[in-house]
Amino acid sequence: MQPTRRPLHAALGTAPSASGPAAAAERAAATAEARQDAALRSWLTSNGGFVHPAISLSAATQCGSRGLVASKAISLEALEAGSLVSVPRALHLDDRAARAVVAQLLGPGPRLDAFEALAQVQQVACVLALERLRGADSFWRPYLDSLPPQPPNPWLLAGGDLAAAVEQAAHFADLDATEVQALAEADEGAASRLQAAAVDVESSDEDDGGRADRAATEATEAAAASAASARSSAAAAAGMRGGGWAAAAVAAAAKYGDAAEEVLDALGRTAAVRQMGLDREGLMWAMGHVASRSLGSGDSAGLLPYVDLANHDEMSRPPMLILDDRDQLVYSLTSIRDGELAPLAAGQELFISYQAEDMSALQAWLKFGFVPKGLVPAPVR
Repeated sequence: MQPTRRPLHAALGTAPSASGPAAAAERAAATAEARQDAALRSWLTSNGGFVHPAISLSAATQCGSRGLVASKAISLEALEAGSLVSVPRALHLDDRAARAVVAQLLGPGPRLDAFEALAQVQQVACVLALERLRGADSFWRPYLDSLPPQPPNPWLLAGGDLAAAVEQAAHFADLDATEVQALAEADEGAASRLQAAAVDVESSDEDDGGRADRAATEATEAAAASAASARSSAAAAAGMRGGGWAAAAVAAAAKYGDAAEEVLDALGRTAAVRQMGLDREGLMWAMGHVASRSLGSGDSAGLLPYVDLANHDEMSRPPMLILDDRDQLVYSLTSIRDGELAPLAAGQELFISYQAEDMSALQAWLKFGFVPKGLVPAPVR
């Protein structure tokens, strides 16, 4: 689950060479991805799910981050025939599933009551961390193997790594400012031309002249709005580099650290818990994955295997919970843009919306590790 943004090295033109050790590493990574994809796909389908044969996990994406890609064209007819990915409700690792797992471990009593009083992100993270500790014995092993070793959250970083993450966000804010400024200049040029045309039209036809005046006014207002947005993005980039976002990441790390301690307190910090190996570090890792892979800005939390490998695009939509042909509740994912089914050409990505529209840019960065395009960062004071 990654952004529709290229990694910073790609954006700056400093990507590794395609030959020598770098090429060998890329081939090894591609082989590992193919194995992960095959294992996860097999696990999903054997438990009632479905993945279209032309959809697979790949690093060769439009945004430069690992995602779901069409290996060959997928037509409108194929989209109309059914979902590209479907995940049974039973494979949604949410708070309901987490409480069932922990109830088996703890049995009824005050410890279970304390666990059920925790936030959803804590409950799901606890079970994810426990399943990770079970290794090859975990039912969720194919899904766990598909997760990146390091969650994308900047609050898991420190020092130079955190500074680099802030710089990446500021770099993209700079790009937004440049892009929007170019739009503003184009709008200003259009407004000037429309104003000149309005003068000419008004002298010959009063009604046409009024319409031309309104068009010129609208173009002028659009130019002013674009210019203001460009100034906001530029100011935000400066504010990010000024320390505001790094401080927010440090504060978030403290908050999630406290949340990890609350999980350990709820379980009781007993010898049995210590024997399982559950600790603060493992819970922080799990909370990073749960926070970044749960859609939307609310308090709900859950992990959706295979679907959560898709990258974000604000024009797409999130997975939908539906009844399939077997009357089974499944999460369905297909290719949709602007509310319409969107056929995929070979090499195109299958996107989802992370439902970030009601977040601030800083909230999205702390949750997903990037700022979705369209969220203009507010200047940091």
